[in-house]
Amino acid sequence: MARERTAQGTLEYALTVVALLAMVVACAAIWRAAVDGTFSGIVQQAASHLLDGDGFIDISLY
Repeated sequence: MARERTAQGTLEYALTVVALLAMVVACAAIWRAAVDGTFSGIVQQAASHLLDGDGFIDISLY
C-alpha cells in the first residue's frame, strides 16, 4: 500500500515537472519569435495594405 502511494507521488511529480518544462519552453519560443521579428512579419502580412486593395477593399478590411 505504501509502495503504491510512493509510485503515485513520483508519477505526479514527473507530470508536474514535464508540464512546467513545457510552459518554460513555450514562453522561450514566444520570446524568441518576438525578438527575431516573426510577429512583426505576421502582422505585416496580415495588413490590408499588402492586398493591393483599391479603396473599397482597403476600407472594408479596415
